[in-house]
Amino acid sequence: MMSTSNIQAVDDIFQAGKVVDGFVLGKEVHRGGMASLFSATKEGVELPILLKIPRVGRDQPVESLIGFETELTILRALKSPYVPKYFGSGNMAAFPYIAMERVAGRPLEDRIKEGKQFSIAEVVNIGAELAQAVQSLHAQDAIHLDIKPENILIDEQGKLTLIDFGLSHHARFPDLLAEEMRKGIGSAPYISPEQVIGIRDDYRSDIFSIGVILYELLTGHLPFGNPQTMSGLRKRMWAQALPPRAIRKEIPRWLQEIVLRCLEPRAADRYQSAAHLRQALREHETVTLTERAERVDPLSFWDSLKRWIRAAGYEPSPSPRPSKANDQAPLLVAAIDTRQSDQDLRVRMQTTAKNLLQAHSESRLICISTIANTPTFEGAEESQTASGIVRGHLVQLMEWAKPLGLPPERISYHVLEAIDAAARIVEFARDNEASLVMIGASHKTPNKVTPWRTSMTKIVEEAPCSVYIVRT
Repeated sequence: MMSTSNIQAVDDIFQAGKVVDGFVLGKEVHRGGMASLFSATKEGVELPILLKIPRVGRDQPVESLIGFETELTILRALKSPYVPKYFGSGNMAAFPYIAMERVAGRPLEDRIKEGKQFSIAEVVNIGAELAQAVQSLHAQDAIHLDIKPENILIDEQGKLTLIDFGLSHHARFPDLLAEEMRKGIGSAPYISPEQVIGIRDDYRSDIFSIGVILYELLTGHLPFGNPQTMSGLRKRMWAQALPPRAIRKEIPRWLQEIVLRCLEPRAADRYQSAAHLRQALREHETVTLTERAERVDPLSFWDSLKRWIRAAGYEPSPSPRPSKANDQAPLLVAAIDTRQSDQDLRVRMQTTAKNLLQAHSESRLICISTIANTPTFEGAEESQTASGIVRGHLVQLMEWAKPLGLPPERISYHVLEAIDAAARIVEFARDNEASLVMIGASHKTPNKVTPWRTSMTKIVEEAPCSVYIVRT
């Protein structure tokens, strides 16, 4: 088992001129809030390469590690001309990176910030290409969930590429953000009403985001602004965007119909596939005009009040999958104590997990570890920072699970911060509708929540599912 102190700091690994798994690192081309990007080359790869590395260290959010694992899982599973090619990756323990194609083109956001006035034809072309790109994801059971101009690259020939899958969802892979109940819901101006309330498995959320982008390109405004509070975000559950034709009169009625249909609060009232949206944009004579097409005035006070009252009982639409997926597989949660080194117990838990998983070929495993709160005042070394500490425990979980040989769609890992470990494990099992929780009982170091009650007892008594105790 690898100890946290033996893990090399990310900033020490990835520097210009170093070689990592055959990739020769060039300059750092971008340093964002969650990740850094390095140019790279590799013998045998003719295309330009980018290495994406999670930010780990002082003041770095733990979400960057979750986003890294999410993007790695989803990007290597996608085959699409609208997504960067995947060239390889490293593991969290030694070399955490994703190697991908460095795509030509500029972010659509750059053109917006430069004040470009988009023609009607340009908006229609971008919208149709974007819908086609999104449909290529949906056909593979992936939902982007962070469609915004910053994540859309367009080259000189108009070719469009979608990037940044750190907040995405895939029907056949673990949803790390949902499992850990993190708040990574996307960018405020572009997310759908159902995303605001935490729903991540409705592919029509991407269609809402396309509608926001079309509106912005046509009018130069955001339909629901850029709210910074939850009440501001929830406004899109009832508010009606100012009709685009009220801002720009030459917008055709059919195009306003398309945009406003994408922006409907209920997913069931939007286009039900990105392919249908693309067809509407390419063949506008097939668009059926409704009262949406005729709107030119904002809602009256009384109409707004009526919509607000109706939205008080907002119910998300039934959420179909982009394509068929097996949602009935049992879920096993394995609670591994990475703070202690009872190797005999860990080996026995490996054997037990393997036997339990063999009973159901479609079952999934979530490996969790609970730790005390990470430090408020961080040290200079990576291992003394919140994200560095979490990375160390993640590596231990991955090392423990390696002998199980599970494919990535059947396993995920989480490090949970909690003073009361037993209560957090119970909460995690309940939130994720676990079928079984597996815990280890070591006679060496029994964890007690009170002088007369152990953590094991509390989990057994309060867990919402069966509990399997492994003893040494």
